Amino acid sequence: MTYATYENSVQQGTPVELYEFVQGLSRWNYISGADQIVRLGQTYKPSPIKRDRVKQSTDIFKNGMKLTFPRDDEFASQFLGFAPEEITTVTIMRGHWGDPDGEYVVYWKGRVLSAKATDSQVELECEPVYTSIRRPGLRAKFEYGCRHVLYARGCGVNRELYKHENTVLTLTGGLNVEVAGVAGIYADGWFTGGILVAPDNSSRFIVGHASGVVTLSRPLASLATGQTVKLYPGCDHLRTTCDAKFNNLDNFGGFPWIPSRNPFDGSSIV
Repeated sequence: MTYATYENSVQQGTPVELYEFVQGLSRWNYISGADQIVRLGQTYKPSPIKRDRVKQSTDIFKNGMKLTFPRDDEFASQFLGFAPEEITTVTIMRGHWGDPDGEYVVYWKGRVLSAKATDSQVELECEPVYTSIRRPGLRAKFEYGCRHVLYARGCGVNRELYKHENTVLTLTGGLNVEVAGVAGIYADGWFTGGILVAPDNSSRFIVGHASGVVTLSRPLASLATGQTVKLYPGCDHLRTTCDAKFNNLDNFGGFPWIPSRNPFDGSSIV
């Protein structure tokens, strides 16, 4: 029997949902049922996740979804402090127990926008994936610096080609991380604006770099001395940096020759 047959059946349908949350290289998989399953090499653990019904309206900004987790859930608890550095995508798939084909269909897809803690629960507000596509307003601007996110699709740089992987020597105040093999090899500021990735694939932005020490945007609870971390360099989004540091001028998304004066305020631009 197919998914559609089970879904339309009065007696045989036993709905079950799979929840996939992806955040950079990290992934969390849950199932609404009581038993753990393995599908396509991924393990889905039982979780008492609650969700809103799927909304359908002509206003795409009213089609969001609220997901509710126990406060101590491994995935949801990370939203209790600062929001994660990377975008978290949500995919909900729907199937039925007893389906010999194990067929699941994508039921809803989007991303996490915000979180709110209420007593023993964490509520995540999510928006559907197509809202960013149909969001009103400008999505790209004419500006002096590059408009692309470093290492993202528009940028196109393969960050693995610029990775520095080595051991944490010291950790001071939870923010200043000394990494072996950095001092004397990389110029100060090389990693500023880049990313540090811990062994559990959690990450933090690097807001400063001097000698062998990088400064994180906020503490990383899982980080400890002796661990092996990955450092990825940052970019100031200038044309010269794009060319000299990444040899990526073909994908530079800025307009360095636009006039610095506004031609619409009566000032001459020449």
